[in-house]
Amino acid sequence: MGMYRHRGKLLGATLGFSFGGPIGAIVGASVGHFFDSSQTVRPSGSNRELAFVASLIYLLVGTARSDGPATLREIATIRRFFQSLGYRKQELALIGRIIDNAVDRTLDLARACRDIHSRTSYEERLFLVRLSYEVALSDGKLKKEEEDFIRKAVEHLHIEEYDHRMVRRMVFTQPGSESSFSDTTVKPDNPYEVLGIHEDCSSEDVVRAYRDLAVKYHPDKVSHLGEELIELATEKFRAIQNAYDLIVEERGIR
Repeated sequence: MGMYRHRGKLLGATLGFSFGGPIGAIVGASVGHFFDSSQTVRPSGSNRELAFVASLIYLLVGTARSDGPATLREIATIRRFFQSLGYRKQELALIGRIIDNAVDRTLDLARACRDIHSRTSYEERLFLVRLSYEVALSDGKLKKEEEDFIRKAVEHLHIEEYDHRMVRRMVFTQPGSESSFSDTTVKPDNPYEVLGIHEDCSSEDVVRAYRDLAVKYHPDKVSHLGEELIELATEKFRAIQNAYDLIVEERGIR
């Protein structure tokens, strides 16, 4: 899947972490309990993978806790995600320790999202939004508090609203997915918004924007990142094509 490029020597990274703040706090506490007294953790250079993993855990645990204490099903969903990334044995044990420590920490959502934003592509962040919904739905229903939390994360991760709606639609087409409230603020996608252009732009601008986006978001671009991101890219590409077709019909572009 798309996050495999973050898979590295996580245990070795713990011997050199030096990032602070709430992310560093949960890593420090986890490392302190994970290694026995004969091993030494010496701060040196900060490690991007370890900070990314901790930030991601921070976000997903925050989603799980947004409506009350995290449930066993929600935590199990987070653990399965890291198994799908290729982490094994001792590294999964360390990740489990970070999850346990994150459950008891006060969340700084903006800080966690900044760390994630600096370490991921836009398509990967879309997948993380989808995973956040899957964590929230682990107990069978999306609650208003969970939806509000994810919306805040979407804003901090700089996800476009129409992309957020796309991910949300994908999640709620899955069997058994249910929301506990009706969101009347969601409107149909504006085709100009999807293409990132203004309604008063020229037809040449429309064609140029479509061609640029069609190349950028073609599913072949993420074919090496796994089925989940291919699915997202395909949905995004379809939205771009549909938006362009609507504008072409409206303007009579040939």
